[in-house]
Amino acid sequence: MRSDIFILGIMMVVLGPVLVAAAASSCLLTILSGNVFACANVLPVFIGGGALFVAGIITCLVGVIVSEPNPRPRPPSGPMSAPQTGQVICKKCGRVNTFGLFSCPFCGQTSS
Repeated sequence: MRSDIFILGIMMVVLGPVLVAAAASSCLLTILSGNVFACANVLPVFIGGGALFVAGIITCLVGVIVSEPNPRPRPPSGPMSAPQTGQVICKKCGRVNTFGLFSCPFCGQTSS
């Protein structure tokens, strides 16, 4: 998440000056062609490019400062043992069944 915010800020920092440079070249070409007042159309692009640049710097700083969210705990990667249920005493043979099975592993009697 933090790296996504930082990358978005970098893209904005790059895109802002590109817009300003495009607007400046367009304005310069209209001035050189003799139409001095045509640069008024490009003024919003100047302002938008500058605002995008400043917002990109702020977004980069937020991406650096914001803490990384806590990762989800991973289950242990070792061999998994069956969860221990309760101890059940077999009615037929009297032995204790701690394996959590539906039938007694010693005599085969089903618990009901």
